[in-house]
This record gives sequence, C-alpha cells and structure tokens, in this order.
Amino acid sequence: MREVLARSIRIYEQLLLLYPEELRRDFGEEMVLAFADDLQQAWGDARMAGVAQIWWYALRELITVALPGQRSSPYVLSPALAFLTTAMSESAIVWIGTHQIAHVPEAQVAAMWISVLLASSMNAFVAFVVTCFYSRSSINVLRLE
Repeated sequence: MREVLARSIRIYEQLLLLYPEELRRDFGEEMVLAFADDLQQAWGDARMAGVAQIWWYALRELITVALPGQRSSPYVLSPALAFLTTAMSESAIVWIGTHQIAHVPEAQVAAMWISVLLASSMNAFVAFVVTCFYSRSSINVLRLE
C-alpha cells in the first residue's frame, strides 16, 4: 500500500513540471500535499479503485490547467498530449477489463495500472524526442495556432 502511494506521489511531483513555472513555484508544495491526502483517503475508502479515481482527477486537471498554460511550448505540449491520450485510452481498457471479471486480485490491478503508466511514459518520451529532433531540423513544420 505505502509503495503504491509513494510512487504515485513521486510521479505526480514529476507531472507538476508540466504546469507553468509560476504556478508550480506558488502552489506546487500545496498541490503535492493535497494529492497525497486525497490518495490516503481514497486508499482507505476504495483501495486501488479510489487511487485510480484520484489519478483520473489529476490527469483531468493537467488537461484543463497545465496544458493551456504551456500551449506555446511544444517541448511540453507534445509529450503531454501523447502521454494523456495513451493513458486515457489504456485506462479505459483496464477499467473495462477489471469490471468485466468478477474478482481480479489487487496485485494484478496494480500491475495493469503500472503498465498503463509505463506505456504512456514511453509514448511521451518518443513524442519529446521527435519534437526535439524536428525543432532542430531544417524541415518545414506545420504550426497549428
């Protein structure tokens, strides 16, 4: 239990890098503390399902708060969108799968969520590398603004 919560908090701290610097500086510590408190409460109420719900809220906040604040930075926006689209589509698959089977062991559910995070992170990393490569190349890039 503690390991899942500790990893979640570390991942959330890293995701705060997607927020604008001013917001992170002013409210970053409070955001991490609120996230940790929400995770503790969710774990006590609904175990992994509660933790997944808190992550859903955190990802939704990234979409509505962090990304609009970073819309001019392709180094943040491109990997973030890649991460979020993968996480949302894979999370839907995990959610449907866990609700179709009567009793899924908690360890297997945790492993499925970790695989979602790993796949999403790899997708974001590839998007970051591609963004860096194409920003330094002489190829004309279509800019959507």
